[in-house]
Amino acid sequence: MSAWPACPSRRQCLGRALGWLAGLAAAPLARAAGDGGAPTLCGSAPPPPCPAPDQPALVQTWLQAGRQDGPLPDCSGLRARDFELLVRVVGSYQAPGELADQLARFGGVSHLKGLPYWSFTDGRRQVLVRESYAVDRPTTLGPRPDFSLAELRSGAELYYAHSDNRSSSVVAYGMQLLQATPDSFQLRIENVGEVRFLGFTVVASREMQWVVTLERLGPGRWGYRSLMGLRRLRMGRAEQHRLSNLSRCVAMFDLLAGRQTDIEGYR
Repeated sequence: MSAWPACPSRRQCLGRALGWLAGLAAAPLARAAGDGGAPTLCGSAPPPPCPAPDQPALVQTWLQAGRQDGPLPDCSGLRARDFELLVRVVGSYQAPGELADQLARFGGVSHLKGLPYWSFTDGRRQVLVRESYAVDRPTTLGPRPDFSLAELRSGAELYYAHSDNRSSSVVAYGMQLLQATPDSFQLRIENVGEVRFLGFTVVASREMQWVVTLERLGPGRWGYRSLMGLRRLRMGRAEQHRLSNLSRCVAMFDLLAGRQTDIEGYR
């Protein structure tokens, strides 16, 4: 998942690029002014209880010097603490099988291809993920079969190649099982490669970090909690980044839950 706003047409893309470049030039000055003790977005508040499967997911966002939906969240599982944006999704869904079956779904990275999401920019649902496949090494990006359950359980960082509707090229991502119990597991996903646009770095290596926790709530009922952190907001307004990444995080929950969330209400 890349993390910067899409452009609906070639002409609009060029116009936005010029605005983004101006913003990019000003961004280091803005960050430098805030580096002297700017508060972290990470706190100690635990995630709320999971809504029932027939209820919409709870979505919260936190921006530095912007909108903050409640007490600062516990960022356990994320490597860093210096985030400029956090997005949390909490929900539940029903699916047959055991916990191992749910974990195995994360190993099937090829099934991300064609994943839809709601574009706030275009005001319609469209394809988010154009390409997705497992790789052995993040430097060569040679395709291989999806990851087995044993590979996931090894705790090693596993890599996959991913491109979406705002990536100019395929980007390597890493996925690692952080912890597992008989009734829950936690995964961390990070961009290993840089996301670049017009020769500029949009998301530097490992600046996007995403932690997902899944727990058994009952027979065939699963509680889902995710927290995505973006360490730098480049090339675009903070509110654009908030809405764009909110939509992407909800799309991942929808994939597991087998639904299409009416996301406009989350503005």
